[in-house]
Amino acid sequence: MTGKSGRIARDVFLRRLGVERSYRPRALFRNPNWNFAPILNLVVASYLRVRPDFTFLQIGAFDGIVDDPIHPLVEQFGLRGLVVEPQASVLPTLQASYAAYPQVRVVNAAVADANETRDFYTTVGGPTRKASFFKPQLLKHGIPEHEIQSVPVRCATIATLLREHGLARCDLLQIDAEGYDYQIIRSIDFHTVQPVIVRFEQVHLTGDACDHCIELLASHGFRFITERRDIIALRDP
Repeated sequence: MTGKSGRIARDVFLRRLGVERSYRPRALFRNPNWNFAPILNLVVASYLRVRPDFTFLQIGAFDGIVDDPIHPLVEQFGLRGLVVEPQASVLPTLQASYAAYPQVRVVNAAVADANETRDFYTTVGGPTRKASFFKPQLLKHGIPEHEIQSVPVRCATIATLLREHGLARCDLLQIDAEGYDYQIIRSIDFHTVQPVIVRFEQVHLTGDACDHCIELLASHGFRFITERRDIIALRDP
């Protein structure tokens, strides 16, 4: 089997294994900086046309600088919302990142399915973007066990945070929870929180957990854009 028929046969075989080949042109593989990256900016701009009072909740904001998808949106569109980070030691940097934007509130908490205190894993040497409710997540990134510590953090549900800070709804829910994304998504009361965009990090989820996230969101009318590390779920405003 050669040529086009061979490629089709290989594609069919790969799909049966749950794999799909990329057909991105070679020029874009050789020059990755030519690819348009900020897809979320386009999505938010589209929704702002019908929701000028657009709000957001960012889970796992860290310092608001490094690889942060929300800060550019606040700069560009003046969005109002909450940036949530459980590691208290990085809070001063996060607050400084949003000092010029009083419509953005910085919250020291972790998002979970209950309002309580839980152990959260971070590093002895200070805050890390790899911090997680799952200790194996840090070990997977090569952090030695003797450098990992558990600290108690305040946990709150999404509905609780919105109520505490006077937000009637959350249009964009941005999640970067180092493997805890599925637990957060399945805790959402979609009738109360009413997001129209949910962006979560797929790269640290198992295949089953990622599928469960997608199936749950699809059952609430979401459709999907796949990025390299994240998935953007959208539904009609």
